[in-house]
Amino acid sequence: MDTRDHVRLPPIFDNLDVGITFRHPENGAVLDVNAPIERLYGYTADELRGTTVSEYTPPSTKFSEERALREVRAAAAGDSQSFEWQIERSNGELRWIRVHLNGTSVDGVDGVIAEVHDITEYRARERRLRLLSRIVRHNLRNKMNVLLGYADRIRSAVEDESLQSELETVVEITNEVGTLSDSVRQIEEIAEPDATKRSPTDLRDVVESAVERARREYDDATIRLGSAASVSVIADEGVTYAVEHAIENAVEHNDRRTPEVTVSVAEDRADCCGVIRVADDGPPIPDVEIDVLGTEVEASSTYHGSGVGLWVMQWCVDSLGGELEFEENTPRGNVVSISLPSSEPVDP
Repeated sequence: MDTRDHVRLPPIFDNLDVGITFRHPENGAVLDVNAPIERLYGYTADELRGTTVSEYTPPSTKFSEERALREVRAAAAGDSQSFEWQIERSNGELRWIRVHLNGTSVDGVDGVIAEVHDITEYRARERRLRLLSRIVRHNLRNKMNVLLGYADRIRSAVEDESLQSELETVVEITNEVGTLSDSVRQIEEIAEPDATKRSPTDLRDVVESAVERARREYDDATIRLGSAASVSVIADEGVTYAVEHAIENAVEHNDRRTPEVTVSVAEDRADCCGVIRVADDGPPIPDVEIDVLGTEVEASSTYHGSGVGLWVMQWCVDSLGGELEFEENTPRGNVVSISLPSSEPVDP
């Protein structure tokens, strides 16, 4: 009998939050498991010992025991492996797992240890986000374009001023809903950041470009470029999206006849970061809009946000390891601060 059949994982492994299996380096059979694996798979350790992956992999999946053996043997040879797999629990329930394989030895016996994480909920959220993206970016956008076309035709044919005013509102709302697809696209881009796309970026250049674009788009607003220090950070398009949404919110949610917005860049030498500030003279941002950004709870049915702009800003800044803050402006308005770590050390 193979001496590996009697190897056992140390009892301390049962106290881990991650599932652990110890496998035969050649045939991939389970030699031992810890307690979290028993709970995840729905089988006892005695039932799992000696089994192969085909015995708890649903036949409907594209995974095979042949592939599993390739992964195990590669890890045994010193090439760590990482992949996602679907298992069938003892009660027939399907669960998604992420597996990390590494060659190791237990009690002097060579084998492959697998770290197993249950990612079923993560996969479900991922599918929902993809569905939401398709709905917002394609179906909803296309329907809004059709609706906008009809609204424009009706507006040109209606002479009643009161009806024209109502149609203007319809057109405004249609345009606002239609632009949601752009925000969703931006969130998708920063949700899976690619570090290779990030490079040294001068915040002054980002702000100057954003201010110029905003001036062209909002000719009824006064948008100023304040003091702008040259501060280099490692960033991608996320910082541009954050600044653009900050300016957009400052203008579009402003109740002044001529909104005033000032954008500036400063270097915080104490915290070794660059700080972009977008100051406006509009009404205060509702606390509920800010508070909901820092929670994981779902918005209640009584919450009606003004859009996804703040969410995009928060996601962008988080993805770059920065901080987003909101303050009151004096004598009136808001100051949105975006702080990002400097890419170059600051001289003392």
